[in-house]
Amino acid sequence: MKTKFFILCFLCAVFWAIPSHSFNFGDILKEVEKSTRPPEKAQPKKEETKPAQSQAQSSEQSSGQSGGLIGLGDSLGIFDKKTSKILQQSVNTLKSLQPIAYEEEKAIGGRLAVEVFNRYGGTYDDPELLRYINLVGQAVADVSSRSDIDYHFAILNTEFPNAFATPGGYVFVSIGLLRMIETEAELAGVLAHEVAHIARKHALQTLERSRSLQGVSSLTLAVMDKDPGLFDKLIDEVSNVLFTKGLDKNLEFEADKYGREFAYRTGYYPGALKRFIQKLGASKKNQGSIFSSTHPTSRERYNLLQKSSSRYKKASLYPTLGKRYKVAIKRQN
Repeated sequence: MKTKFFILCFLCAVFWAIPSHSFNFGDILKEVEKSTRPPEKAQPKKEETKPAQSQAQSSEQSSGQSGGLIGLGDSLGIFDKKTSKILQQSVNTLKSLQPIAYEEEKAIGGRLAVEVFNRYGGTYDDPELLRYINLVGQAVADVSSRSDIDYHFAILNTEFPNAFATPGGYVFVSIGLLRMIETEAELAGVLAHEVAHIARKHALQTLERSRSLQGVSSLTLAVMDKDPGLFDKLIDEVSNVLFTKGLDKNLEFEADKYGREFAYRTGYYPGALKRFIQKLGASKKNQGSIFSSTHPTSRERYNLLQKSSSRYKKASLYPTLGKRYKVAIKRQN
């Protein structure tokens, strides 16, 4: 009973304390336009005088040797030339792309957000329900492993039970999925799963391995402005992953694990996500849903969560808040 009272007080506090990040299609278009606007071209910098090279650096460059341990091993005869070349190529491959910065992540995610709306019916018009979804979503995002960015939540106007997350903090759930959910704890688990995709940068991990980025040392707005076709290629590749192929199965399993944890940290019953996944697998509504084609089977997801469920002691004491959810979704008992 104390836990139930705690979560009620917590969510009420969050409701009044946090700014609303709920949005409609018009709002996100403005956000996307702002985040994808090409930066002003910087004025060319004056040529700086390079410091004189040390004698060791000059001799190293003139002899064509690499630096670091590989170069040392090569000079001492530890590695033959072929082995040294292979090792150096491996190092260069690892250094080929710097991590994608948040500004670029938000630009990519904003563009994909428009794609989500275009593919899946636009926004579902119910401001009160949207505010409720935003309230629960912000609560789980605030206890996630990446709570320092803004999260935006939207409801899609499609009866198929779908949910998506795009880089930069954009989360989508369909009205069809919301009608399948029966408790607030299940809703928190679903939203937390999508937040986990963003917090763990799953789509960005996939993007950073993209063939389109071979030879690109860093992906910045300036780089994309210089090569507009590159941005379109990246969007096409990520769209294909999110909407057709799906993420790697292990990334989905990781999102389940962290999603359950985020919901639990907020104060919800940690078994709710597992329960909903089981329900989703048994439902005929799942046929035609992106879940059935881009996610591991519900059985696999359920079994993995079941194996690790014992770590949540006294889980049954945590609330599910079914009645409150039914009021929000406007269902009758």
